[in-house]
Amino acid sequence: SGINVAAAIRLARELGKGHTIVTVLCDGGARYQSKLFNPAFLREKGLPVPRWL
Repeated sequence: SGINVAAAIRLARELGKGHTIVTVLCDGGARYQSKLFNPAFLREKGLPVPRWL
């Protein structure tokens, strides 16, 4: 599922605003808690932090 998110982000950047991208995450995300679901990590990398996080 990490590759799904990476691909969705890449596609979103390529397409720009005004498009909708959908992907399916195949697991619960426990392996990504220290990175993808970590607001401090996202900020450090200059990535947006979702409000729900």
